[in-house]
Amino acid sequence: MKRFAAVLLALVIAASFSLGLVPAGAVGATTGEVDVVFLVDSSRSMAKSDPEFIRLEAIKLFADLCTLEQTKIGFVLFGSDINYSQEPIPMNTEEDRAALKKTVDGLGELQGSTDIGKAVLYAVNMLADDEYSGNGKFIVFLSDGKTVITENSEGRTLDDSQRDLTSGIIAAKNAGIPIYTVGLNANGDVDEPELNHISSETFADKTYMTDSASDLSEILSDIYVRHTGAETQVIENFTSDGEYHDVEFSIDDTSVVEANIVIMHSGGLDDVKLFDTGNNEAAFDGTSAVISRNENYSLIKIYYPQNGKWRLSVKSPKDTQVDVNYILTRDYNLDFTLYTDKAVAADTKLKFRAVLTDPDNKPITDEAVFAKLSGKAIVKNTATDETQEIPLTYGNGAFTGEYVLPTADTHTAQVSLYNTNTDIRSEIVTLEAGEENYIEPEGPLKLILICAGCAAVVVLIVLLILKNMKEHIKMYSGRLVVTVNMGGVPSMPVPYDFAKKSPGKRKVMLTDVIKTLYENSEQAEAIPKSVISGVSISMTESGDVRFSGLKGIEYSGGITLGKNIILSNANRLTLNYNDTAAGSRNIMVIQYLRT
Repeated sequence: MKRFAAVLLALVIAASFSLGLVPAGAVGATTGEVDVVFLVDSSRSMAKSDPEFIRLEAIKLFADLCTLEQTKIGFVLFGSDINYSQEPIPMNTEEDRAALKKTVDGLGELQGSTDIGKAVLYAVNMLADDEYSGNGKFIVFLSDGKTVITENSEGRTLDDSQRDLTSGIIAAKNAGIPIYTVGLNANGDVDEPELNHISSETFADKTYMTDSASDLSEILSDIYVRHTGAETQVIENFTSDGEYHDVEFSIDDTSVVEANIVIMHSGGLDDVKLFDTGNNEAAFDGTSAVISRNENYSLIKIYYPQNGKWRLSVKSPKDTQVDVNYILTRDYNLDFTLYTDKAVAADTKLKFRAVLTDPDNKPITDEAVFAKLSGKAIVKNTATDETQEIPLTYGNGAFTGEYVLPTADTHTAQVSLYNTNTDIRSEIVTLEAGEENYIEPEGPLKLILICAGCAAVVVLIVLLILKNMKEHIKMYSGRLVVTVNMGGVPSMPVPYDFAKKSPGKRKVMLTDVIKTLYENSEQAEAIPKSVISGVSISMTESGDVRFSGLKGIEYSGGITLGKNIILSNANRLTLNYNDTAAGSRNIMVIQYLRT
């Protein structure tokens, strides 16, 4: 009975989202998706402020850390002018990662004095103009924070730079782009108040200080967590004795889609091995795990890790300081709803509601997830910079709370679900004085919406019953995630859920899968029938999938068993073929995810 009540509650919430009980003011934050520009001070003062090249290591570490197909990275290097810039580019493949890091490795030259105003305005405009609709955009600014105008080609003055800085900060605030500042302080000469000013004014409210590359993991993890709903935790810090050292860590829930193990090492890393929950050594083959090694850090990325205890075996030269932490990326979204009882003014009451949902926008109902989290609303008066944090109460699948505005000033509002290691943040909502867009509907309209929601609940209950009936005849469960890369341009990954699309069926044809996913779209038309016709996909008794009929098709991945290819959980199968009409070499990637 309790289980049915929980499901019924989820249906009520889902109905309210689908039929308008959530107002137009609802905003969401999608975990894992980030669009970032690194603003890097490359003036000659960096020779003393950052001799370890922390500024460039940060870009490479973040590229290794990010989730593929959900991240865009750009960077701007500046001195008295813009020395180098790269608009945000998508990180879709391991090759994209490698290419970006190779570019960064060639950017060590220092030029000119320091025009921070010009650089901030340039970076903000670049990111604001970039098309993106995911979790949010942000800038990571690495500098000693000291503006020095001694040489330029435009006759610029310190006042010019300050005016541009003010314009850049205003543009960042208007575009909802926080600027996280990282003070590079090897020589102890950083201008911390200036960096604090930039981060505070753009709602980042965070300035980091460092004089060592070993701090990068903690700094970037903190920033990454704020924008992705990931979880970060220090696993172990130790000084190497020159022998193998075992480090254990645990994965405790099934929502984790990537586990990033970051190993910072001051004196290099001789070897590292990864052992799974069955104590088997995992291969860094790019299928279930991959490793990236650099001078100051190594990063292991585990895809769809099994729950349980994992182990690292790390070997470094004697007396090397080794810091190990993990960052877990989960697959859910944060939907934030804001109502007001009247137009924004003094004494206006704000009502907050935050709900975690899965990738299909269905509310998360796992109480174990909520048991780890607390909630708060963050309201900031933009005129005075005064910030209030309002605790939210959890109940019935949502975090809720209220706050009364003390003044008629413009305010911003944001919701955070957090614990010691996690900070899931919604987008920022700006409430202008006199704003009426968030007023809660009343009277007949509200009644109509409630009735519509109730009707939806009835429909969804019927669907649930039908689904449960199908569960009794459904023999297998899982989904295929398909990506079609045409002429070097990948499509968005599209899931084919066996339980929903073919309940009770033992076998489906690849032709039907593609037709169902893409219908009459460009992707479907671009795939030759000779590639997919005759290819069948069936579930094995062990819960894996078997591909048959691949004769004459170039492929890689999976396990070859006779004339068949077997994919276990999280394995990928890549099909390569020529599109003779377009004259391009295309790729189809199919990943199997067991549910």
